[in-house]
Amino acid sequence: MEKIPDMEIINLINKYNVQGPYYTSYPTGKVWSDDFRAADYKEALKDILNENKKIPLSLYIHFPFCVRLCNFCFCYTKITKNFNKIDAFLQTLYREIHLLKDFFTQNDYVPNIREIHLGGGSPSYMNKYEFKQLIAEISLLVDPHKLDEFTIEIDAITVNQDKLKLYHDSGINRISFGIQDFDPNVQDVIGRIQSPQLLEKLLIPEIRESFKGVNFDLMYGLPLQTRASFSETLDTTLTLSPDRVAIYNYFHMPELYKHQAKISKSDLPDTIEKTMTFIDASNKLTSNNYEAIGIDHFAKLTDDLAIAKRNKTLRRHFMGYTAGRAPNLIGIGPSTLCGFTRYYAQNVYSLEEYASALSKNDFPILHGYKLTDDDIIRRDVINSLLCYFRVDFKDIESRYKITFNEYFEEELKLLDDLIKDGILIYSKNFIDMTPAGHFFVRNVCTLFDKYFKTDTSSQYVPALQRSSTSSYKIQSCGGE
Repeated sequence: MEKIPDMEIINLINKYNVQGPYYTSYPTGKVWSDDFRAADYKEALKDILNENKKIPLSLYIHFPFCVRLCNFCFCYTKITKNFNKIDAFLQTLYREIHLLKDFFTQNDYVPNIREIHLGGGSPSYMNKYEFKQLIAEISLLVDPHKLDEFTIEIDAITVNQDKLKLYHDSGINRISFGIQDFDPNVQDVIGRIQSPQLLEKLLIPEIRESFKGVNFDLMYGLPLQTRASFSETLDTTLTLSPDRVAIYNYFHMPELYKHQAKISKSDLPDTIEKTMTFIDASNKLTSNNYEAIGIDHFAKLTDDLAIAKRNKTLRRHFMGYTAGRAPNLIGIGPSTLCGFTRYYAQNVYSLEEYASALSKNDFPILHGYKLTDDDIIRRDVINSLLCYFRVDFKDIESRYKITFNEYFEEELKLLDDLIKDGILIYSKNFIDMTPAGHFFVRNVCTLFDKYFKTDTSSQYVPALQRSSTSSYKIQSCGGE
């Protein structure tokens, strides 16, 4: 990507600093229905059967427990050293796997599961026995060794080389490390200490050759982080040479996530410093043979995401970006999200509610949504922008039998300022984001989001935790 002058970017940041969704779904969860429950979810699953008996599926399985509480975290996690609680949870998780398996069997359906992602929490916190038992349960649905991709999220302090070898022997072919930042001062204040030397010790050639991919997750906007310090983190990352790098935005919301109060607001970078930190990182990675993938991912040219981008199969969904082999996602575990055919759904957060629903042989659904035809068209437009920074009007027209300029007449009238400011180019058959515009593509997405309200104080709240019996409620991530 060509280098954009700092002042040009800074002026655009000042003008377009509007909070908005990251569009891992459209519509976003804020408009999903609380009336959508287990019965609706079963009907949604039947839509998979009706769509195509061989429709490729992905599974996301959520293990909520962690060995430590990271002060930046906004995932649904539980900190415990009580392994009886972990075992009790896993037994409940297996009930959901069995429930899904029984549903498919009753409907004479053999699911074509192609990808699995084990996330959390820290699924690497499971001991070897627990992990082997989970693999045995997963095997009721699919042979793990026959998956196109099987990923596990890892907290580096919870694994050793033997554990990584066990993952490989169990069918896992991609390992994903939550790094956030390598700077010792930043690590100390966010409560996630892990040295580059620890990663070097784990990722010896024998281990790397056992997996088709190694991912690193980084985070910008963290306390005490500067453009210079994060540049050093990127240098360390380049030395360790992961196949993929995701760089996520830190959201400071101590009113929702009480543990974030340990982070002083005065230690956080301002909007300009924060955004320029990400832009610097993007420039450094793309200057070192990484392909930019959408708004926050980067991949080596040999990685599946880079290949998918070239093949035009890249998709945006709840896991960030996917190569498009199996964009229909089913979630298993508390708080998990589903997105398949024309449906979205989410499981309850509370472990108690999760266990209660499954004890009644019911799917533990919190809320969900059935997309309208208009939603599907808009989702496709937003997906095109977030994956390729372009909308091809003729492509949308041929798929949905509409005239783009007529269908989106009102939205297209709103592009004038963005065109004048050099963020996008609007021609007869295309919208193309400029190089500078890549960093403001979500602003353009909001124009095609009919539910977006610019006067809303918080359009994006990550992983807001709720129970099915109350309004928005924050679950404690504290120790047990």
